[in-house]
Order: sequence, then C-alpha cells, then structure tokens
Amino acid sequence: MTKTLSTFAVLGALFLCCSPAQAQSSKPTKQDLPDPKDHEFNEKLPSKFAGSYETLKTPDGKTFKVYTTGPKDSKKALLVIHEWWGLNAHIKGTADHFGRLGYRTMAIDLYDGNVAKKPADARKYMGAVDATKAKAKLSSALKALAKKGRKIGTIGWCFGGGMSLNASLAEPSLVQATVIYYGMTVNDPKALKTLKSPVLGIFAKKDGWITPAKVKVFEDGLKKAGIKNEIKIYDAAHAFANPSGQRFERKSARAAWAKTLKFFETNLK
Repeated sequence: MTKTLSTFAVLGALFLCCSPAQAQSSKPTKQDLPDPKDHEFNEKLPSKFAGSYETLKTPDGKTFKVYTTGPKDSKKALLVIHEWWGLNAHIKGTADHFGRLGYRTMAIDLYDGNVAKKPADARKYMGAVDATKAKAKLSSALKALAKKGRKIGTIGWCFGGGMSLNASLAEPSLVQATVIYYGMTVNDPKALKTLKSPVLGIFAKKDGWITPAKVKVFEDGLKKAGIKNEIKIYDAAHAFANPSGQRFERKSARAAWAKTLKFFETNLK
C-alpha cells in the first residue's frame, strides 16, 4: 500500500471524526453522521439536463458512472462530488450550471447508481462507501479530466465536501483548486502538506456535525502545512447551500456561491 493510499484510507475516511481514537474505528457512530433533520428532501429539482453519462474504469478494471457536461475543448474543468443523497437531479443541475460557465464538468457517482430520497437510505449509502474504492474512482475521474491539459478544481457538499478534499489529496499534482462545503476534514498537517492547491472551505456556524470548533482545527492544520486557504463560516445551518433542501438559506448560499466562482476563476485561469 502506498503512502498516499494509506493517508486517504485512514485520514480521509468518509465518516470518521477528527479525534485519533475515532479515526481507528471501522464503523461510524451516531455522532459521526449528519443529523437527518439537516437533509429533508425537496422534490423541486431540475428535469432536463444538458450533459450525459459516461463510463470510466478504475485501475483494477471496475467501471463506474460519471455525468459529464460543459464544453469538451475547455481548458478548465471541475470534478463535482455529490451530497449524501447521491448523484441526483440537484447535483446534475449544478454540474450543468458550471458547464454553462465554461467548465468541462464531471459529476462522479460514488454510490454505484443508488440515489436516496430518505435520510435513512442516504445514511446507508454513505456508510457503505469503501474509502479505497472511492479513492480509485476519484483518481480515475481526475485523470480523465486532465487528459487535455486542463486545470482542475474539485468541489463537493457534505459527504462530497470531504471527498473533494480527499480527491485533491489522492492526486495533488492534478488539482489546482479545492472547494469544501461543510464536509469532513483532514487535520493532520503532514497529510495536508501533500496538497498542491489552495483550499476554500465553506462552513456553517449552526452546523452540529462539522462544528466551528472542528473547522478551527482544520484551518490550523492547513496553516501549519503551509497550504494557502480561505475559510468562511456563514451564519446558517448544515446544508444551507442546497436549494433542493429544507435548510436552504438564500443569502448565505448566494454569498458562498459568489466566493466559490471567484475562487475557481482565480485559480483555474
């Protein structure tokens, strides 16, 4: 096992909290997972999409799906990683929006086709993700995006926020910008030091899962590692940036979106 894979599997585990004791656990505790009340599903989602599905392969020959959209000849690209619901209409619609802004965009499916509408199912799908297999998928997707010499950014929300960071840790030489929306963090400066991209962290003051205290530990880790970063905590709840959810907070979401676009524009020129 390479050092990179070991770091990903141990420190980048999708549902493990930050303390050393919990980082050794193979199963998430109740406190390690988001509150279902923060993710009440809303059916008001896009029904028409501009992109299409593609099939990619991991190095061991296993296939997985990605939703691709945006101009094929673009020199800037984004890897989009879904929330705990899975690759649903909201995420595909967001990918399409990035595509309209000129980014070749790839939204990855880490749930093998499963899409949840109930929090219980989302918890199940999230808990079933194997960190090593997820790392292989993220790496393969980034390599596919990089084939035309594109500059690449990663972005994800909640579960996907942590995976956005994990993707950049898995293939640091391929990523020029990392955006995390209220996702699980990696706090070890030695692990973070492998990053070659600046980090934008979007978090929520009223988040009971990724709390401001945890965000401070993450920010300190980035500083110790010498990674350029911008951390913003909005006066909102977890999942505040998802307009398809009940916790959507328009003012904070718009401010975070503007900051995200500026971050990508600056780093993916």
